Amino acid sequence: MLEFGYENVKLERFDLVTMIKNRIQAAEVMTRQNNLHITFEEESPIYVWGDEFMAEEVFTNYLTNAINHCSGERSIRVSVECIEQKVRVNVFNTGEPIPDDSIGHLFEKFYKVDKARTRDYGGSGIGLSIVKAIQDSLNQGYGVENAQAGVNFWFELDKA
Repeated sequence: MLEFGYENVKLERFDLVTMIKNRIQAAEVMTRQNNLHITFEEESPIYVWGDEFMAEEVFTNYLTNAINHCSGERSIRVSVECIEQKVRVNVFNTGEPIPDDSIGHLFEKFYKVDKARTRDYGGSGIGLSIVKAIQDSLNQGYGVENAQAGVNFWFELDKA
């Protein structure tokens, strides 16, 4: 619906830190079941402009992917950084890097790095295309990069 402009975007000022903490807490059962450690050290409120429901959707998608693809040290680090008038949320997970030939396709509908993954095992391949649609509808940045010992997904919102 977003891709065709049918979704109403509700821009509002909200505390990004509270939203992130709530989503991490909601994922607590999944993290315990997968023996993962999540860190998020931000305590002070950080206010942004955006659609809070859509920002939650983006963050939840990134966090769920991090939980499902975490290996090695089995840790996830969530961080927030202010870059001029933008606030960037990073969701890093330890594990295998994404192959270079797949990075440019990750936000395409139904694209999967591991073609052997079925819906029963690992999702439909639509989640990151939803991230793309949301961020595009808000004219905001998003992306992914391989990092030392893992992968970092990020998205941006306007600082309030």
